[in-house]
Amino acid sequence: MAWRLTISVLLLALCQSGCARTTATQGYHDIRADWSFGTLDAKLPRGYRASDVAAAAEVALTRMGFSVSDRSESDDRARIEARHSGGTVFEKVVVRATHDGRRVRIRITTRPIGDEDRARIVLDEMLVLLGL
Repeated sequence: MAWRLTISVLLLALCQSGCARTTATQGYHDIRADWSFGTLDAKLPRGYRASDVAAAAEVALTRMGFSVSDRSESDDRARIEARHSGGTVFEKVVVRATHDGRRVRIRITTRPIGDEDRARIVLDEMLVLLGL
């Protein structure tokens, strides 16, 4: 019985942290970023590559006290996974960049429970490093 209550509480926390959709502009050039279901989603202006995003993500996360545990990239696709040095085994931030037409789409996911503030701070740091 106790495990059902624990699962119910966990599901409620996950839904409350990630189900509400919020939109805000970030960076000096007003990049629109949408938060939904535990993931922050934004598109960069033309002229950037996924590998540019990967480099900015690695530097931003390192500055914020994360250790990059996995990195894969090409000009069209990149994925950075990082863990916080003081966090648990399950706490991590995943940054994905994909080429979407002529622009690059960034998706930042915080796990195990979505943390919009943390994702937006990571994006802000990345945009500064990219000159946006």
